[in-house]
Amino acid sequence: MADFYPFWLDKEMLKGVRRFNIDAYLVALEGWRRGLSLTFYEHRTAKTDMKLIGFDPVGKLFSLSSEDKKHFFYRTRGDKISNEAVDIGTDKELAKKYLEIAGVPVPEGFSFTSETSVEEVTELIFQKNSPFVLKPTFGSLGKGVTTNIQTKEFFKESLEYIKETFDYSDFIAEQHIEGEDIRVYVVGDEIAAATKRIPANVTGDGTSSIKELIVAKNTSRKENPHTVTRLIKIDDRMKDYLKKQNLQLSHVPDKGETVYLKGESNISAGGDSIDVTDSIRPDVREVAVAAVKAIPDLHHAGVDMIVNDEDAVVIEINSTGSTALHTFPLFGESQNVAEKIIDYYFPETKNQIRSNMLYFDYRIILKQLRSNSIKQIEITDATVGELYAKRYIISGKVQKVDYRIWAENNAIREGLHGYARNLKNGDVAVVVAGLDKYKVDNFKHLCYKGPERASVKNVREFVWKSRIRIGFEIK
Repeated sequence: MADFYPFWLDKEMLKGVRRFNIDAYLVALEGWRRGLSLTFYEHRTAKTDMKLIGFDPVGKLFSLSSEDKKHFFYRTRGDKISNEAVDIGTDKELAKKYLEIAGVPVPEGFSFTSETSVEEVTELIFQKNSPFVLKPTFGSLGKGVTTNIQTKEFFKESLEYIKETFDYSDFIAEQHIEGEDIRVYVVGDEIAAATKRIPANVTGDGTSSIKELIVAKNTSRKENPHTVTRLIKIDDRMKDYLKKQNLQLSHVPDKGETVYLKGESNISAGGDSIDVTDSIRPDVREVAVAAVKAIPDLHHAGVDMIVNDEDAVVIEINSTGSTALHTFPLFGESQNVAEKIIDYYFPETKNQIRSNMLYFDYRIILKQLRSNSIKQIEITDATVGELYAKRYIISGKVQKVDYRIWAENNAIREGLHGYARNLKNGDVAVVVAGLDKYKVDNFKHLCYKGPERASVKNVREFVWKSRIRIGFEIK
């Protein structure tokens, strides 16, 4: 099974962290590891006037600060991005106007509302022969987007589906452009990452049905922290899409045959993500950067593009764009976009030596903020530098004698991070980590002492290379 975690992250750190909380955690963790002071805030705080978007802002608002400056962040968006830029990016029609003025290629189209006669809109759209895309003006995550509409019947069906399912009232109909769907994340004048998105699909093995292949593919998606909440869902929309291909869920595709399950390529709809950061053309990079610069005070954002052999066209701008799809692609290399964002806000920390071993427990922060009793949480500053760690296994009379409490007190006194845990065989495991090699090695001698009621017979030592949560805990 594929390992989706890059070297600076692992499964334990992100256990229980889902959706846009991943974005917030990755940016906060990157800054914190560089020695910046980190504080999380209750989302109704008066400490900042940043515009918060999305249905669940809890745990996504935080600040990072050094001795001489402080910046607030909401998910991936920092406070250099103005609220006006957020408003422009949220309104697809308005953003398109800014892009057109700046000379950024965009698809032709027009907007309408649910009050506009369906027949009137239909006639207007089909004055042109080319296929088109229907999407909500203020939508997100690809919800309600229908691509490659070529008939009046399909348009009416799609519009009715969007109205009933998502309750949108403002829409855009625009030219459908053939090509690859690519999300490019721009920071300043640079491309931090580029990810190609492919509509939900399965590849036949010659024996499994489409339904069985979906189940198997979802098993893999559950291992990826970004796609675990974005599984391929079997619904009427999918069945209709298959029906148009004269297929059913019971069909057994040939070995190597790819069957597309939906038209839209969004990862939220079960699409695949493929890292293409190192292979996108220079002209695509230029268009993406120009798109972000076209919106005043935007600075960094996700740019959705359609790219073919001749053109690179911008579909929309995401001022609070997710970076998790770049960090956890289903295929290809992981891209540390959070690193580029922190570089942009705190360039003086670029060369700061930091340990990828150390982390803080984001789940506890979320739990505390959701209790609605805490206004802000200051995280203990990270130990900056490369950590040195050991795991000690203590044998003898070491359980039910307060050995773990003793280990905790001594580790805290020595300024070490780690944990103490009882093992099933009667031993105690103690992990300690710190910048001072002598203190870590000397802890072995302390382990031989233990509390008064303990009787230590032996202490074995092992090099520890896994993650360390800041502080010391009794497990």
